[in-house]
Amino acid sequence: MLIFVAGAILSFMIFFPLVVATSVFKVLDEKQSSRFLRIFFPKYYLFGFILSSSGIILAIFEKSNISSLVFSFIMLGFLFSRQILMPMINKAKDENNHNKFDKLHKFSVFINFVQIIAAVFLLVIYLK
Repeated sequence: MLIFVAGAILSFMIFFPLVVATSVFKVLDEKQSSRFLRIFFPKYYLFGFILSSSGIILAIFEKSNISSLVFSFIMLGFLFSRQILMPMINKAKDENNHNKFDKLHKFSVFINFVQIIAAVFLLVIYLK
């Protein structure tokens, strides 16, 4: 069951940059895409939080300490991004502080990348 949760996390995290982001920026202008992403991201992070939380619960039942730790790490990334980082990014955007926005956005991409690596790690250990 843990393999399905890790796969779901990896799938939706890869789906966003490959499908959603590319579509949004091709179809919508900057103002519309910004409005869309402000509505989308809280749901994205909440979905990831719920999936990774379910992974923690399942890992506890299966007595898999490494899985519990990795899912906890992934969950904390979603929680931090949603509750702390996203409001900071939105504020920098609202204030037209491009330098701060770019740094914060790059940090959010870095967190996402590390979460993807963590999900891949889980899949590798489950497939052995």
